[in-house]
Amino acid sequence: MFEVEMKFRLTAPEAFEAKAAETFGVRFGTPHIEEDLYFQRVSRDFRQTGEALRLRRIGGGLRITYKGPRRDRVVKTREEIELPLIAPGEDVPIEERKEAWIRLLTRLGYEPFAEIAKTRKTASFTFSGREFNLTRDSLPDFGEFTEIETLIPGASEQDAAQNALKAAAAQVGLTDPVFASYLTLLLESRGEGAPESFPESD
Repeated sequence: MFEVEMKFRLTAPEAFEAKAAETFGVRFGTPHIEEDLYFQRVSRDFRQTGEALRLRRIGGGLRITYKGPRRDRVVKTREEIELPLIAPGEDVPIEERKEAWIRLLTRLGYEPFAEIAKTRKTASFTFSGREFNLTRDSLPDFGEFTEIETLIPGASEQDAAQNALKAAAAQVGLTDPVFASYLTLLLESRGEGAPESFPESD
């Protein structure tokens, strides 16, 4: 699968939620914490290739995600492979499972190098015959953002998905996308500039 997404900074988050509800009838879910731990490989610098490998904890759930390089510079489109490691509600000690995966990845030559935590609310809507996911993200050090995303099975649908996404964003007054990823913002705040191609850490 490929994800097609855009991110925008929110200066008036509550007004945005109201506009999204009025326009698309969305209702955001209960806020939850997402903790992302990113890995780097010495022999393959993901900051240069534009890839990402992360472990994400959402409440009692754990999943691993690979993101490929961006295929477009305006609307971020890239391959995404995501697999659940613990399903929410599964009776497994999450810290024990997470530490086991960290040890496994470390043995394979990967090293954890960045961690990002955010509070996220999610919603979904249909526009132009396509299903979209909508988030509202709060990051303590960087502010409030929203992301609009849709999934496509292959590159043949890329142009249509991008056009629909841009039209949906315009419907709720989002016209000035943010191209720096959360991971790029974090690395830059640490004085570790990241290439513009570095993947989004949604």
